[in-house]
Amino acid sequence: MQTCRCAMVASAPVLFERKQVFALDLPFAQQIRLINHRFEPRWRHAEQEVTILTGLHGDELDGGYICHRLSQFLQRLPVGWRLEGAVNLLPSANPLAGSLGERFVPEAGSDLNRIFPGDPDGSEWERLAAAIFAIAGRSTACFDIHSSNSFLEELPQVRVVHEPRLIEWANCLGLDVVWSHSQHNWIAGTVAQALFERGVPALVIELGTGRRIHRGHCERVFQGILQWMLAVGVLSGGPVVAVPNRPLQANEFNIVYINAETGGLFLPRPSLNLGDRLKRGSRVGQVIDPLSGQEAEVIAPLDGHLFTLRVHPLVYAGSLVARLVHL
Repeated sequence: MQTCRCAMVASAPVLFERKQVFALDLPFAQQIRLINHRFEPRWRHAEQEVTILTGLHGDELDGGYICHRLSQFLQRLPVGWRLEGAVNLLPSANPLAGSLGERFVPEAGSDLNRIFPGDPDGSEWERLAAAIFAIAGRSTACFDIHSSNSFLEELPQVRVVHEPRLIEWANCLGLDVVWSHSQHNWIAGTVAQALFERGVPALVIELGTGRRIHRGHCERVFQGILQWMLAVGVLSGGPVVAVPNRPLQANEFNIVYINAETGGLFLPRPSLNLGDRLKRGSRVGQVIDPLSGQEAEVIAPLDGHLFTLRVHPLVYAGSLVARLVHL
């Protein structure tokens, strides 16, 4: 086990530890390692502990960049800032899938984010899930950061159970959309669902597209997490910035799904951008069939703000091409 323990001199001392918390031996003398970047106040006990994990799917890259930004910031706190709580950063929670750049590892037989809380005596992947959960499950709050898949682009959004404190925390991040849902709508086996069962508040952040880094989106999430840390007391001494606009409030009843009615190539309207407000009946784009020459218009069925848009042109009948928040 390799550990780097370094005290960083800044406005207040921070204890930084880069620690291997799980290792799995692979054939041909290869090994995958789960690394935790842990930060805590050097001279006081941390009453709060937040875990920020990402990379459960190996093709989701935005979260790794966000964790890098957070790690660099916490190692070099600006003058006047103080770390009051402990912070765990897991920038690559599924290191083998991340190394392959693949969403899943075929040998695992399933999605890693469907086997939580894991089993310390189970298969290799159940043990990896258990090692992740051992850190996240002791936290006072956990952020699980995801990119979308390679077919869709998402505005930065946070998804939480419909509870007042979690909605307040989600709004504090200042992202575009807060999507709250019933506790029964967690997908079984996800780390967020397992944390909910443990009683640990979980906030799932989603942004961008798989296999890409969207630096503008990432910067907003990075700044939002810093503002949340200031608001709850994990950090102190920094400027609290008011959220310029209240995020769109989404739930099970006001999300509008727009699906392709036929297969072909989806071409969004050239002037269309995420965040646009669409009127009922306005044109989202069209699906063309290069073989038959047929064209099918894609129309917004209701008014709403566009927060999901398809970026991979190939569609089948029923493929999701856009989502709106209807207000």
